[in-house]
Amino acid sequence: MNDQLIQAYVYAAGVLGGILFWAGFLIFGFIAKRYNVVFNKPTFHGLLMTAPSGILLYSVLLIIKATLKNSQASDVIQITAYILLIISAGLCLFGIYKFNSLLTNLMKYKGEE
Repeated sequence: MNDQLIQAYVYAAGVLGGILFWAGFLIFGFIAKRYNVVFNKPTFHGLLMTAPSGILLYSVLLIIKATLKNSQASDVIQITAYILLIISAGLCLFGIYKFNSLLTNLMKYKGEE
């Protein structure tokens, strides 16, 4: 196999991984939304559903970077992709932390008024 074919497989796996990761957080966001409806407490479900979009953008930007011949432009795209990935990861962690704190409070409740 040549290098271009291997690189195409790597990028395809990266995009597929990003899509699966985003889909997992989307399902997690739907679960958090149900908790929001049932308990009328903020669950940050919108953040949980949209924050992983940076991971998809990261994958797409790296594919664009691979197609460019200009090394200066590809360096800017790579730095932008990494920044989007870090922002996305931070927002995902924040959303998970807030939802976890809500679940912890609900577990302490145990039927008390």
